[in-house]
Amino acid sequence: MKNILKKLTIYTQLLLLPTAIIAQNIGTKVSIVGVDGKTYTGVIEDVLGTKYKIKYDGYNFESWLVKNQFSVFNTNSPSIQTNNLIGVKVTFPGTDGRTYTGIIKEFRGNKYRVKYDGYDFQDWLVREQFTIVNPATVNTSTIAVIKSNNISKYTGTADAAGLKNIFEFGQQKGWASPVYVNKFNAFLNKLTNDDIKKVVVFLQQATTSSARFFALKSLLTGDSYAVVQKFIGQLNQYPESYQQEHCLVTNERSIIQQWEFSCSVTTLQTYLADLSPRYAWEVKQIPDFDAAANNPNNPMAEQQKLLLEKYGGVASARGDYSGKPIGITDALNELVGHILGVSFYAQQVTEPLPGVLQKIRNTLDKGIDEPLLIGFVGTQARHFILTMRYRYTASGYQYLIYDPWDGKCDYVNESSILQGSLSPLLTQWRISIDYYYPVQ
Repeated sequence: MKNILKKLTIYTQLLLLPTAIIAQNIGTKVSIVGVDGKTYTGVIEDVLGTKYKIKYDGYNFESWLVKNQFSVFNTNSPSIQTNNLIGVKVTFPGTDGRTYTGIIKEFRGNKYRVKYDGYDFQDWLVREQFTIVNPATVNTSTIAVIKSNNISKYTGTADAAGLKNIFEFGQQKGWASPVYVNKFNAFLNKLTNDDIKKVVVFLQQATTSSARFFALKSLLTGDSYAVVQKFIGQLNQYPESYQQEHCLVTNERSIIQQWEFSCSVTTLQTYLADLSPRYAWEVKQIPDFDAAANNPNNPMAEQQKLLLEKYGGVASARGDYSGKPIGITDALNELVGHILGVSFYAQQVTEPLPGVLQKIRNTLDKGIDEPLLIGFVGTQARHFILTMRYRYTASGYQYLIYDPWDGKCDYVNESSILQGSLSPLLTQWRISIDYYYPVQ
């Protein structure tokens, strides 16, 4: 279980998404009061739920702490974390007593992956194991530009106009809802001109226009620069078409619920993936993320079980009704509402459906996806789905709806919904819309 968490970073990243606070960023510098009354400093190396693994500075010691046990340095600073030394030349002693040099390729907290000069070999070192070559040339409060063949061919300017160009590319593609337009403007207004240049240089590490936008959107969602740095490195290994396919969830291959009653949390996973390209990317790297694997060790099944149990549900295999379903309001507000800056509530459908659909369109116009709880006519069963977009055609309104049971996302005619059908989704059932989830 622990290895899966470290390998995929799915669980910790999911829990990071809604908080968007510096205290949960891997690599953040913290201060701790020890049991001896002394004050120590350290770095967050890992996050698991509400617990943080702290590596103490100057000691070969790590400890898991909760938020109220430490303080964060420079919480108001927009600068990148000072341990970002990617591309920096270092020297270090080997186990054979010889001195070697190398280049830092990646960092995680206080650990750095170093490529040895002249050797096809890489190793993870802690900060105390190497010395920076010519440290006077290294400003660790700025963003390090990757010194490799992967450097971006971006030719825009490193100023506010350049940052706007990156964002507007995604906006023109339909990937930036009004919510993210507001988030981007607020983000831009908080930065100094110098900080804007740093952010543009940071994003220029991405080799395509799509990758630069996806990295920027992930920052706006609340990902740390360390997390996005790794994300950019992964994106750069693939062509732009692959990046687009794996950073968007509004297509045929979407997340599928792995448990009988996990439609609620699977809907949340898809909501989060629609908000965060980085999370969508990580999901789509998992084999069988879009298949009913019926494998309790599948990372998506593990994550759904974790979330289901967190909110009082019980996981059972598909077809096994011994489990326990949950509502969605609390999870929506904790995991999604914080990102969007809204509060969801459950609204039972008691008025004519055309009026409800108008209200849903109003919510979608704001860039806020709309969960629905539907019923299957003739049964007591209910099921969560997610309305993500709408469009107007010659045949009337159509709604882009995601169904977690089959993991499919497709447009449904409003006329079909009014007749109790979600065709081409769930074609075997006549449905009713019982609840929707507006915001305030």
